[in-house]
This record gives sequence, structure tokens and C-alpha cells, in this order.
Amino acid sequence: MFTISRSGFVRGVVASFGVALLCGAPAQAETTLRFAHFSVEDDPNHRAASELAEMVAAATDGEVKIAISPNSQLGGEVDVVEGILLGTIDMAPPSAAVLANWVPEMNVLNMPFVFRDWDHYQTVLNGQIYDELSAAAAPKGLRLLGFMTSGPRHIMTSSAVNSMEDLAGRKIRTVQNPVHVATFNAFGANATAIAYPEVYSALQSGVVDGADAANTNYFTAKFYEVAPFWAQVSWLFYTNPIVISEAKFQSFDAETQQALLEAGRKVGQTQQADWRTSDDKLLADLTANGVTVTTPDPAPFRAAAEAIYAEFLTTDEQKRLMALITE
Repeated sequence: MFTISRSGFVRGVVASFGVALLCGAPAQAETTLRFAHFSVEDDPNHRAASELAEMVAAATDGEVKIAISPNSQLGGEVDVVEGILLGTIDMAPPSAAVLANWVPEMNVLNMPFVFRDWDHYQTVLNGQIYDELSAAAAPKGLRLLGFMTSGPRHIMTSSAVNSMEDLAGRKIRTVQNPVHVATFNAFGANATAIAYPEVYSALQSGVVDGADAANTNYFTAKFYEVAPFWAQVSWLFYTNPIVISEAKFQSFDAETQQALLEAGRKVGQTQQADWRTSDDKLLADLTANGVTVTTPDPAPFRAAAEAIYAEFLTTDEQKRLMALITE
């Protein structure tokens, strides 16, 4: 009788034959997980993906590897979530905004101005809301491994926005989520949902007059080249849950599942800090690249956003989850 350890080497011998078994037989076939993300490689999201791959490989003695496809190579966020559910992609950090189309509970993270500041945001992400949303996602075929972020969202445009009134009638790209669309319509804009890989060309061609982003991806994606006016609004802290197919997750033994959960949670927290540092330092680089930065009064934006809460938080469960954030 013999046993095989996680490292895949035979430890026992078959005494009945009197011959020692050779070491080195693998315990299980090596698995490579396909990880898709939407950022360039010079970005906190790619650094996080690379760290996740290293941590999972180390924790599983190389039995589980992660192959990273950056910069929307496997499609936009909707395409990638569909791929995860179909099994053609294994892992990704799509936005909570897009995931809410499958896991409606994620919309509590998409409500405008729900987070007061970075400290409030990170406290919430790393608290009870993680367990609540993880429990909500699993039955929908998605296992939550951690929370990454794309930071506080501001508004980029082809001409200056000094107040909310300057958005009136402008075509503003939003992520493919009804809360985002309704929010920008409430701000007076003409919201247009467009996939992230198409944002640069939509701005360049004039299909839209503006979009939202954070300091970091506004810089790394070079959106400032086609939308050089940057209104600091912080209307939302953008969350990117790290998810894996629930079916793929359940195919692993308990030890591998734990390795994935621990690595995802830790990488998410590290990425949050990395993005925060990046956002803080890049504003100066943006102005050095000719960006005109404005700081509109947030009060009218906040007042306009109140109607969004009434429209989208209608059930007791939604209100309970919101209370976990606001309280």
C-alpha cells in the first residue's frame, strides 16, 4: 500500500513485489488556469495577476499554474464572464458593475458616492461584505476569491467640465451596467454603454464625448490623448472581484481550494494598496502630459444620485447589504 503526497512523489513501497517504486510519479495532472484581465502590463492589475500566479504555484508545489492574458486579449468584461461560465476561461477580475448582470447583489458596490473615502472603501471590501457577496455569487457559477479595485472614478471629456451642468447632453461612455447608465443620465449626460476595449477609439472618433476612469487607468491606457480634460468627481470606487468558475473551483481538492482562496484574498488587498499609491502619484504626471484638471462641486452630483438609490435598492436584502456598507 502506498500514498502520494501533494508534491507528487511516491513515499511508500509495494512490499508484496519486493521492489521499491521509483520516486517522481505525479499525484495529479498539472492544471493551467486561464486568467484574463483588461489592463496593460504596466498597471497594478497586471502586477496583481502575476503575484497571484506566483502564490498559487508556490502553494500547490507547481501543480496549479496560472496563464495570464492581459489587455483584453480574450475580450471585454462581458465576454470574459460569459467565458468563465462556459468554461473557456477560468479566472478574471471583471468589475462588480458587469458581474451584477449575473449576481445582482454586486450592485451595492456600484451605487454612486456610497464610499466616503479610501479608508471606508477598503474597510468595507475586507469586511463582512466579502462573505455576503461570495455566498451570493457561488450559486450563479462564480466563486469569489478576492477584491481588487480600479480606484475612485472621475470623468474624462473632450472639453472642460467645471460643474455638473457642463455634462448636459454630452455622450458619456459607461460600463455595461444599468446603475452606471442611470447615474450618468441623472447627472444630465446622455449615457452610452460601451465595452472597455472600445473606449479609446470611441473617444477618438467622437462616438462619445467622455467616459469615466481612475487616475491610474486614465494614464496607463493613455485616454488623456483623446480626452484631455479630467474632472475630479470620485463618483464611485470601482471594484474588481477576482472570480473563478465555481465548477472549476469545485474540481480541486480542499487543499488547492484553500490555496486559491488565500492567494486571491491576499493579492486583492495588496492590489488595493498598490492602486491607491498609483492614483495618488499619477495626477502630477497627468498634468505634466497636458491634462487640464478641474474639481467640480460634488454637491449637485450627490443630490442627483439620490434617485438612483430609490430606483435600484428596492428589496429588503439589497437594503440590508447596503446597511453593511453605510454603517
